[in-house]
Amino acid sequence: MQNKIYPCLWFDGQAKAAAEFYCSVFGEGKITTDTAMVVNFELSGQKFMGLNGGPQFKINPSISFYVVCQSEAEIDAAWAQLSSGGSVMMPLGKYAWSQKYGWLQDQFGVSWQLDWGKMEDVGQKFSPLIMFANEQNGNAEAAIDLYSSLFPESSLVGIARFEEGEPTPGLIKHAQFKLHNQVFMVMDAPGTHAFNFNEGLSLVVDCQGQEEVDHYWNGFTAKGEESMCAWLKDEFGVSWQIVPRELMHALSDPDPDAAQFSMNALFQMRKIEIAKLKPPTVITVKSTVNVPVEKAWEYWTTPEHIVQWNNASDDWHTPKAENDLRPGGRFVYTMAARDGSMSFDFGGIFDEVVTNERLNYTIDDGRKVEVTFKGNGKSTEVIEAFEAETIHSHEMQEAGWQAILDNFKKHAEQ
Repeated sequence: MQNKIYPCLWFDGQAKAAAEFYCSVFGEGKITTDTAMVVNFELSGQKFMGLNGGPQFKINPSISFYVVCQSEAEIDAAWAQLSSGGSVMMPLGKYAWSQKYGWLQDQFGVSWQLDWGKMEDVGQKFSPLIMFANEQNGNAEAAIDLYSSLFPESSLVGIARFEEGEPTPGLIKHAQFKLHNQVFMVMDAPGTHAFNFNEGLSLVVDCQGQEEVDHYWNGFTAKGEESMCAWLKDEFGVSWQIVPRELMHALSDPDPDAAQFSMNALFQMRKIEIAKLKPPTVITVKSTVNVPVEKAWEYWTTPEHIVQWNNASDDWHTPKAENDLRPGGRFVYTMAARDGSMSFDFGGIFDEVVTNERLNYTIDDGRKVEVTFKGNGKSTEVIEAFEAETIHSHEMQEAGWQAILDNFKKHAEQ
């Protein structure tokens, strides 16, 4: 099955060992991704991510996995393996709601609620169960409402509430609901507990395109908290990762330089901006100008000349140009329609200035430009290499920059 939402388990170097263990416990399991950082695996067709994130966060019982076991032999075998080296939270036995049930925390810190029941009663083998404890107690119903409002194909399956005479009457004892046709469970936990939600267990949302990323990110952070690298916390403290598929493709690019660029870009982001994951396309325009290189440099860098050639068509002009020609110096060219209908400033900072040879600068939108002057006696080849923006087509950008360069050639030769 294709999981729109899947859990991420935070380990300290034990992701593969845990994945192998769970595949052996539950059967019908396989490891699908095996890297030093991430080990993805499937159990009964459901996706899990194991992350070797280090010692910073520990998984705790605030989010556990409700597991449907379809025979007594199955639940007994799973219990025996999971409890070895772990700790029991509720002993395996008969309860009012189940002929056989138990809750434990395994050797890796992951919590499992094993129930002997029928698959058709739940609809999937493993269901994340989010427990609202301590200061979050009482928020289970609000969480259902928020999550259901964000995910399509969501529905409430059923709610059991605490009754009079029980702790916190009216709050949710157990609820089952669907998000994007996947089953989730919540409960309000009365009393004081030694754990709260943290990044040890997060929920990953698999997104396609920037629009989906924006939808979930904005929805969860409206009253929540942004973190880095696609992570956030919702208003209840539950951690989510809003991950576009394009991020995974970028990080696995066969070109190591492109993959490293994507990784570096990721580390600078909170919400993922897909357009910034790939190295920008560099467009090059060039022209041979029939003047010596010293003249070409002068006409290119002097404001009184810039205002005469810096336009791509006759209906535009540059009424003002300022040029602080030194590394760290700023330039601003005001470009305006001749009919006065609109204007804008094109500006940036010089990164490198080598007289008669090379200019490197960064435009205010962050893109890099290199202008090279290659003198050959009475002529000069001027080459501009610029990073493309993402709004207009590359063909349109190339044509515009080439037209300005051609206008420069015309002015210099006159």
